[in-house]
Amino acid sequence: MHDGRIRWGVLSTAKIARNRLIPAIQASRNGALAAVASRELDRARACAQEFAIPRAHGSYQELLDDPDVDAVYVPLPTSLHHEWTLRAAAAGKHVLCDKPLAADVRQAQEMVDACRRAGVQLADGFMFRHDPRHARVLELIATGAVGELRRVRAAFAFPIVRDAANVRLAAGLDGGALGDVGCYGVSASCLYFNGLPDGVLGTLAIDREFGVDMDGSALLDF
Repeated sequence: MHDGRIRWGVLSTAKIARNRLIPAIQASRNGALAAVASRELDRARACAQEFAIPRAHGSYQELLDDPDVDAVYVPLPTSLHHEWTLRAAAAGKHVLCDKPLAADVRQAQEMVDACRRAGVQLADGFMFRHDPRHARVLELIATGAVGELRRVRAAFAFPIVRDAANVRLAAGLDGGALGDVGCYGVSASCLYFNGLPDGVLGTLAIDREFGVDMDGSALLDF
C-alpha cells in the first residue's frame, strides 16, 4: 500500500475494466491505479494514457512482477481465471476476479487454496451483493418483515450480437449464458437462502453454430 491506498494493476484492457472498474478505483478514497497490462503493449500504453495510469506492461506476468502493485483485477475470459489467479497468488498479489470465479468447482477450490497459502485475498466480481438494495432485502428477510422466504425467482437476459469475435460466444474460453448472466440468479438465490442448494435441476440450450449455451433454466432446492 502507498499513502494508505491499495495499488491496483489491471490484467487486460477489457471493456468492463475501462468502463467500470478503472473509473471506480480512481473515484475511490482507498485505491489507486498503478499499472495496466495487455498482450499488446500498444494497447496497454493507450489505456494507460487515457486513464493516466503510471505504468503499462506488455504481458500479464510482467504486471504481476511489478513491485508497486498490491492487488490485481482479472477481467479475462473465464477459462483464464484459474491460471492467472494462481499466478497472482504466487506473486503475492490480492485478486479481484470477474465472475464467474472459475469454470468448475475444482478450479475454484484450487484458486481459494492458492490464495490462502499465499496469504492474499480473493474476491469475485458479483457487484450486486454490495448494492444497498440487496442489503435492504437481506435485512427484511433476517427480521422476518416479509415472512418466511419460500421462493426466489430470477431472470437475466439481453440481446447478443452473433459475432465470432464476441468472447461470450467462444466455447474455448468457457463462454455462454450460464457463466455470463445465469450465474447472477444462482448467486442471488444462495445469498437470500444463506447457503448452497441441496439439489439442482437444469437445462441448457446449446447453439449449434457457436457451441455455447444461449439460454437455460434451473430449479434450485434449498
